[in-house]
Amino acid sequence: MGFETFVASGAAAIAEGAVVERVRRDPGIALDPHILNGGLIYDPAGRARLAEIHGDYVGLARKAGLPILMFTDTWRCSQKLVDASRFRGRPVNQDNARFLLDLRARFGEGVFVGGQIGPSGDAYKPADSLSREAARAFHRPQIAALASAGVDFLFLATAPAVDEALGVADVMAETGLPFILSFVIRRTGLVLDGTPLGEVMARIDAEAARPPAGYAVNCVHARVLESALEKYPEAARRLLAFQGNTGDLEVEDLDNSAALITEPPAAFVDGLERLRRRFGLRVLGGCCGTDGGHIDALARRMVCEPLAS
Repeated sequence: MGFETFVASGAAAIAEGAVVERVRRDPGIALDPHILNGGLIYDPAGRARLAEIHGDYVGLARKAGLPILMFTDTWRCSQKLVDASRFRGRPVNQDNARFLLDLRARFGEGVFVGGQIGPSGDAYKPADSLSREAARAFHRPQIAALASAGVDFLFLATAPAVDEALGVADVMAETGLPFILSFVIRRTGLVLDGTPLGEVMARIDAEAARPPAGYAVNCVHARVLESALEKYPEAARRLLAFQGNTGDLEVEDLDNSAALITEPPAAFVDGLERLRRRFGLRVLGGCCGTDGGHIDALARRMVCEPLAS
């Protein structure tokens, strides 16, 4: 089953939990100051740790009999940042994509690899975002590199502003691959640039060269999204996925926290289950604060309590 067939099927799936936040706090792993975990595949210990984390998430989903979306470790691997790093000249995005595609080959069907990019600037500062035209030029090299490596879909994570997301959508549409745009929001239902989430979706659907396969929200707590959808329930119609944090704080507070803010897997899953029941979300996973225990609990709950068709 291809990714577009999966989206059209209406089936439920798991999305991975945290990766970069887990390796960031690993005393035996050193992240590159520019591309973060994007360079770990060139270090034996880092590569092994990435394989362990990704493989654990995939194994938990396969054990539950659920499809899973996994994402390349390229959130901060724009051409600008790669060129500023010690990995300048290496095909960082393609190598990360091939790493996950090779890992996927161990597990068989139902594992979808997404080529992941992040915003051009700070994900929590919409003022750092680019115009639509500038975003096309900035993101095109990375998107083209990921697409050329054979990923199943493309994924923009932690977008704080609609204009830059529109430029990303234009370039992703050029590749012919399905794509998902994921935003950081507030409990008021607004994307960080102040635009209501439903309005963001409607504008991109209408203006992009080709509409995305769906939208997502990540890097906020389930209660944040629940509050947002209560204010803008129409946004749930196009919301395909949610990757939740384990800390119910504003994004700036979480970003500035030296300590990992987390909650037990059962509490995490209860929040996601409410979203699934109330708003019909199909793809659920984790972001900051989550690990294999959270994804295991989520997968078991989704299998034991499937939504009525």
